[in-house]
Amino acid sequence: MKVPTASSSAIADVLALRGQSGWLTPPLAPIVAARCPVVGEVVTVQIERRDSGADFKPMYEVLSALQAGKILVIAGAIDIGGAIWGEILTASAQQAGFVGVAIDGFVRDIIAMQNLELPIYASGTAVVGPLGRAHVVSVGETVNIFGQEVSSGDQIVLDDSGCVRLASRDAQEILEAAALYEKGEEQVLQALAAGERLNSAYRYKADVVSRLKR
Repeated sequence: MKVPTASSSAIADVLALRGQSGWLTPPLAPIVAARCPVVGEVVTVQIERRDSGADFKPMYEVLSALQAGKILVIAGAIDIGGAIWGEILTASAQQAGFVGVAIDGFVRDIIAMQNLELPIYASGTAVVGPLGRAHVVSVGETVNIFGQEVSSGDQIVLDDSGCVRLASRDAQEILEAAALYEKGEEQVLQALAAGERLNSAYRYKADVVSRLKR
């Protein structure tokens, strides 16, 4: 497990300053929040609502393979209506080595998942399951979550605020810029703690924003 150099909020702000996107919160919210920020390479699964198909078998194959340090991203599950994830799949994801799961859909077994401590981010909760309506249609392909494209090989950052996607081509650059952004915020807080007023102390963050904005 790698620890990112900045929070999801700082990364999202840097992306916005550069005219990019990538934040997945909203719609995804922490169901089991990461106890410390984590970043991992993405493995994607696309689910569709159908009367027949492959069921979950392709995802079971993903969860049965070694996935050390990776984050599972499941798209399309919001259209199912019921929960497509719970305690059993969380335990299997943890066994495979995943460090987090992001689901565009509903989950259940909340307390059991909290006890397992694997970070889970989802659209919400539901008590009923998929009832045979959810079928995996692709693994490893580019997926779309609320207008955000996510591809296998991209990186996802998870923390207590939410999750954000970093495209593989510029992930390190964005992480470094976000660390600088957070340093500016820390300088503001230090100035406030020293008795400086906000209208003066905020200059530290304003300077960083000016440098990062494109």
